[in-house]
Amino acid sequence: MNNKPSYEELESKIESLETTLLVLDSLKENIKVNDSFLKMLFDIIPSPMFYKDTYGVYQHCNDAFSKTILGISKDEILGRTLYDLPHVIPKEHADIYYEKDKELFSNPGVQFYETKVKCADGQIRYYNLYKSTFVIDGKVLGLVGIMLDVSEYKKTVNELDEKNKILNSLSITDYLTGLHNRRYFEEIFEKKISLLDRHDHQFSLALIDIDFFKDYNDCFGHQAGDEALFSVGKVLKETFHRPSDYIFRLGGEEFGILFDVKSNKDSYSLIEKLRQNVENAKLESCNNEVSPYLTVSIGLVNVNSIKKNDTLSSKRIYNLVDKLLYKSKENGRNKTTYEDIKE
Repeated sequence: MNNKPSYEELESKIESLETTLLVLDSLKENIKVNDSFLKMLFDIIPSPMFYKDTYGVYQHCNDAFSKTILGISKDEILGRTLYDLPHVIPKEHADIYYEKDKELFSNPGVQFYETKVKCADGQIRYYNLYKSTFVIDGKVLGLVGIMLDVSEYKKTVNELDEKNKILNSLSITDYLTGLHNRRYFEEIFEKKISLLDRHDHQFSLALIDIDFFKDYNDCFGHQAGDEALFSVGKVLKETFHRPSDYIFRLGGEEFGILFDVKSNKDSYSLIEKLRQNVENAKLESCNNEVSPYLTVSIGLVNVNSIKKNDTLSSKRIYNLVDKLLYKSKENGRNKTTYEDIKE
């Protein structure tokens, strides 16, 4: 029996093969076009992108990654790992990225973190780095990463933070002397009192009033009076300059200081030093009844730790110090009158 195909059958098979070859050629051309398109698309995306296999070897990257981030050609990157590029990726940075990649491969999915990068042009930029494992049929083949430049956003946020700090500072600052204002005094005063129940905690409050300041204004004018207030405030800052010292202009010619000391004796010594420093500044006085120079009268109270059920309040403490201040005035001015509040 003759099983050889007929001429017609051979001709049909040849035509079928030719059609198949045409389809394959067309598919190859489409694949080539699509591959070129994807590569072009990959490269024109301004955000740096890369693909690594499970061994951490770069298999693909775009121009933004090669030129902007590393500053070398793709040929120098592909087929290499983080550690193969020490001239553009310092080891300490490679260690960080390696650990992040390792973590992602151990837990397939998506990873996001912010990173600071010294780019090829020498500029430091901030990037949000998004990475995802590349999985086919449940098998992890590598990871894809894209870097979004958030430097301008960070800059804007930092500028806003700085402006907010300035605004906050202005809200608690006396415009004339640069000291803290009364609003901030009340806030810090309440905080000090709230800490009184802690073991061995104590603080001191001094109220300071410039002697014969009305006479000074009447004699030299209000502009000179403002300059005198600034000068006295400067002496206060130079005398009380520890981080725990708070100096306030409470209004008019009255100032306040909240400060911590180890003993009541130290508190009095510091305030007496302040009083003497003001007089030693030799700011000319209009009323020479006490001194040829501006002086201050001071009321001082030292508040030691108290019981939690004590009714001592900021108002009571303030009123007590105010009375002590006026005792200094009544007793000849340029004096410090003090009292201790004990448990």
